[in-house]
Amino acid sequence: MISRFFWPLALFLVLLTFSDKLFAGSTSFDDSTTFADSTPTDEELLSMYFGKEATVITPTRYLKPISEVAENMTVITSDMIEEMNAHTLAEVLNNVTGVQMDTRLVFGNYSDVSLQGVGYQYVRVLIDGVTLNDLGNNFARIGDIPVQNIDKIEIIKGPASSSWGSSLGGVINIITKSGNSSVKAGGMLSASYGERDSGDFRAEAGGKVSSLDYYIYSGHLHSSGFTPNTLYDGDSFYTKENLDITDKVNVVYTLGYDNISRGAGNYPRVNLSDNNKFHNFFSTLTLTDSISDQATLSLGARYINQYQNDRYLKMGSGVLSSEYTGIDNTKGATVNLVWKPEGHTLVFGSEYDDGSTKATGMNGVKNLIKSAVFTNDTLSVVKNVYITPGLRFDNINTSGSFLSPSFGITYKPAANTTIRFFVTRGFNAPSLTDTYGTGISYVPNLNLKVEKVWSYQTGIETTMLQYVWLKLNLFRHDVSDAITYVPVDTNYHYTYVNEAKQRRQGLEAEIETVPLYNVSMNSGYSFVDATDLLTQTRLADIGRHTLDIGARYRKDGLMALLQGHYIVWDNIDYKTYNDKAFIFNLNVIKQLYQNKNVKAETFLTAHNIFNGSQNLTSTKNPGRWFEGGVRFNF
Repeated sequence: MISRFFWPLALFLVLLTFSDKLFAGSTSFDDSTTFADSTPTDEELLSMYFGKEATVITPTRYLKPISEVAENMTVITSDMIEEMNAHTLAEVLNNVTGVQMDTRLVFGNYSDVSLQGVGYQYVRVLIDGVTLNDLGNNFARIGDIPVQNIDKIEIIKGPASSSWGSSLGGVINIITKSGNSSVKAGGMLSASYGERDSGDFRAEAGGKVSSLDYYIYSGHLHSSGFTPNTLYDGDSFYTKENLDITDKVNVVYTLGYDNISRGAGNYPRVNLSDNNKFHNFFSTLTLTDSISDQATLSLGARYINQYQNDRYLKMGSGVLSSEYTGIDNTKGATVNLVWKPEGHTLVFGSEYDDGSTKATGMNGVKNLIKSAVFTNDTLSVVKNVYITPGLRFDNINTSGSFLSPSFGITYKPAANTTIRFFVTRGFNAPSLTDTYGTGISYVPNLNLKVEKVWSYQTGIETTMLQYVWLKLNLFRHDVSDAITYVPVDTNYHYTYVNEAKQRRQGLEAEIETVPLYNVSMNSGYSFVDATDLLTQTRLADIGRHTLDIGARYRKDGLMALLQGHYIVWDNIDYKTYNDKAFIFNLNVIKQLYQNKNVKAETFLTAHNIFNGSQNLTSTKNPGRWFEGGVRFNF
């Protein structure tokens, strides 16, 4: 399948490489063309999709220009999140090309995420360097992660094991906000209210006192539920302090806490309803020392505690049927050295994590202990060519050791074009439930190994076409030793084994225009072909086709953003699902007042405007609903 796309793209890359000659006589917009702002420069066009932030940290674990990155990346900024009026990370990710999600998402309900067809258990979610995936099932509760304290989200689509270890599907890295170093004190107050008693109330403050930058956020999210038994009540708190001890040494401290209570839906097929409580606490401490003009050393420590309780009740009677409880505790440390001799940016690092979980379905406390060393380089010895080799060695107490090499090339044949190629070997460690879980039907397998992948990606990002940003990417992921379950007897007992071989391949295409008559347009398409190589059948529950479209209007203090999402699921196991409808959301923001110190605005959001049905499971997505609110920045 991948060959269908490779040669057309290869030809396209060649044409773009010589675009200055081939398109020298092409027609362009003249000076009379009306734009919302002045005609953008090539640099502005190249970075327009990524907002103001043209640097990223996730690929090589040091801050570098995105034009030097070989991986397939998407960056979402805080300004983009505000324009969406998103409440949680799940709502943001639902509009990202190459990200497939089920549609149980609204106000914090469970949401599964896939990157290029690779499921949630293979996608590593981080905040401040802390892994949010639980130890039992590798599940990250993205529907519970608030967005107000997010500065940007960096997404690597495809294995990122040479930098981050267990991450066969990719990485979603949350970069949090810091204090405003230009003022002593500033902040924001926001409140919204909508149908079904839905409310989102937020406050944040930040500033600088002497050599200390500080940021504080608190929020409350509530809803009586848009579908049966989906009440949600969540409180969140976050703070970050950045202290400059000297002009070369600084310390950063962070702390976050979430407290969630919800109805997690009804399951009529088994006559059960699920009520859930979830607590999440994490903290980090990082010391950074610029030991020379060419070298920077960082020492970091982290801790996370997660608690989950699910009570399954008989529908109608409310009688307790079963209960699940899981408690995770993980502490870890990282050492990172960045050295920049001429023509190189070298990274040397080591990290250690000691995790434990006590959960229903596992006998006693189980431990997951991981240690790793890693290194990578960004070579820029040839003009406009960046070469990024990487290597990481991981050792995991439950599944052994693994070596993850990677190699990337980024080439800029012209100021407005970047070509990328990336190949890597990655892995994913089995969850503790896969290894030790018993439950009613499963037999533990203490000999589970890591799942392995060889990944190949190539793509192009360009603004060669006048006033249009275009990105194309091809990918292929060959997975071996994939975990599947097999029967062990005739009494319906199963165990997990490393027996499957899979291939996921496809393409992504994105396009966005600069504002013309105050309106900009964007669209993204993703195709995933996922195959079981042993049976030569398509894998189940894969988002095969995903299409996102949008339009943004901005003028004189008025912004309107329309977003549409469409997904076609392949080889569905469920009898009840819908995937033949576009879901459109519209958010309108109007500035009411602004002076030097204060800005006030109001916003109105219409969700699922055309009342479409787009659900993977029997839990249907919410229908049309509205909310509105006000926001004050000071």
